[in-house]
Amino acid sequence: MQEKPNQQQDNVQNTIKSLQDKIQNIENLIERGSDCIIIQYGSHSIKMNKASEMLPKKFRNLIGYKVNSQQKQSQSTDLTVIDESLLILEQKLIQKCALKAQPKSMRGKPRAKIEVDLRNIRGFLGKKEQKQPECILAQMIEDKSVVFEDDIFTGEYLVRQPIKHGFFNLTDGYNMQDVIEDLYKLTLYGLSCKLEVKNVSDYYCILVIPDIFQRVQVKMLVDMLIRQLGFKGIYLHLESVLSSFGANLQQCCVVDIGYEKINITCVDDGVILPGTYVRKNFGSKDIDLVLMRQVTKRNACDQTVQLQSNNYGDLLQMEKLKEKACQLTQKEDKLNYNYELHCLRNQKEKRFFVQHNDGLYISANTLFESEPFNEIRKQDMHECFDFTGRLFEMQYDPEDNFEELSGGIQLCWYWGSKEKEQQYFIEGNQMLNPNYMIPLDHMIAYSIAQVQDPEIRQKLANNILFTGGGAHLIDLVDEVEALLIDKFQVMELNEIERVEVKTIIRDVRPINMAWVGATVLPKTESVSELWITGSRWLGNLEPQKDELEDMINQFDGDVQQLEKKLIAFAKKDKEKDRSCEYGLKHLKEKIPFIW
Repeated sequence: MQEKPNQQQDNVQNTIKSLQDKIQNIENLIERGSDCIIIQYGSHSIKMNKASEMLPKKFRNLIGYKVNSQQKQSQSTDLTVIDESLLILEQKLIQKCALKAQPKSMRGKPRAKIEVDLRNIRGFLGKKEQKQPECILAQMIEDKSVVFEDDIFTGEYLVRQPIKHGFFNLTDGYNMQDVIEDLYKLTLYGLSCKLEVKNVSDYYCILVIPDIFQRVQVKMLVDMLIRQLGFKGIYLHLESVLSSFGANLQQCCVVDIGYEKINITCVDDGVILPGTYVRKNFGSKDIDLVLMRQVTKRNACDQTVQLQSNNYGDLLQMEKLKEKACQLTQKEDKLNYNYELHCLRNQKEKRFFVQHNDGLYISANTLFESEPFNEIRKQDMHECFDFTGRLFEMQYDPEDNFEELSGGIQLCWYWGSKEKEQQYFIEGNQMLNPNYMIPLDHMIAYSIAQVQDPEIRQKLANNILFTGGGAHLIDLVDEVEALLIDKFQVMELNEIERVEVKTIIRDVRPINMAWVGATVLPKTESVSELWITGSRWLGNLEPQKDELEDMINQFDGDVQQLEKKLIAFAKKDKEKDRSCEYGLKHLKEKIPFIW
């Protein structure tokens, strides 16, 4: 009789011990990422934080330099060119009954709905207490010669955007060295002020890079993070693959609607399937520009405020208005809303209202009726980027190594001639032209259709993962699913009977999906083998310790013989070609994707 209570007590103790072991294991997994910082550079924002944290810290990828007002002014985009295409789009939406031909008039007193508030900008209500980086950048911030985040809206600053369309924003007046210097300051600002990191050399770094990238630019980023900032080691991976990790999906079609790019790829078990890339030089910023024109054209905005397409503060207001109010189908219950916005004019805050109007629906539908985007982009066709990876080859050896890194900033580069670009796109098709937008559902269907296996195509259609800030658009999921079902039927992909679009998974918002996926890497058992260390990248290699230890362990007391072995070993190690052990060749051996 006494054995039974003892047995129950043992079972309880074993259960408690098992639970304690599991809790300890979970804590160890979480703690495993505390010495690793994840960085993702985007056209809109930079995301960074320790891998042990649940969500990233985010700040605008803009940097401002104190200048006079003449230098600050940048060229504005003429938005009147899209009026005709927007009128055609409006008629299409009315025919589809997505828009009422004569919406109900506003009833009663308009309700003021505060959606955006710039009054919290530090320049207005007194600068908030914030840790300053302990370096030369601290003095620049103190005397306001360099500003970050909301401070760029508060004075006369030349605002630079180092990343555009997912690539370095290289122009005649903004070269590779300038871009790297600005990214260095922005990264240092984030590490010091957002993460409060005191010693960067104590941390590893995981760098999230676009699926389609330019090798020389990624190389310069890696060199900046290791050489200038002093990270202990680094590892690189692709956005779409990391998004699949974050969503815990083995097979999925990743649709990244970014600020200035749309990128679509199909991922199978951590590998991007060849031929499924679709990249467009458009994004949610173009929706903001269309919305700005609609608000102005329909007199829905306070007439005392002239919105400007080259003003980052005004674009921010349109971005927030889009996130709160833009929908794909009309909602009558919002017809009498007024949205309170704020802008800066002559360094003074001005409050204005935008009345709920049809432009909020028309702007959102430009993702599927994309002619307005193309009308805007015709003004910027001087840009010549290699998005497909098939157009231009860089004038350098992709096998280059450390000796090139030492002077890499001065490398010659080019995008290629305009004639070659035009010839390529005439011979190619609109799908491969990054500067020509086509409906979003067409791009998704094209990407999935490139997969030859019908079973995998079916799984991809059932796991379409939306990421990026543009994926937060209201009603987007339902519209895409309906359009894709029709599109697959037209394409005669009969195995696809169901389409499912996923956005928020386990409370992870689409904009953070790739970053959250990157937090998985430092928690793997093979993490110690991932890192490209600073010494490996820079070529500061030590003699092979294993061979030395074997010689010492086999020492039999003959000192002269040991000396001869050591001299022979040193000579052999010096003459040995170890180029694959450092620099780019070492990076190529470590990364899990095609360089």
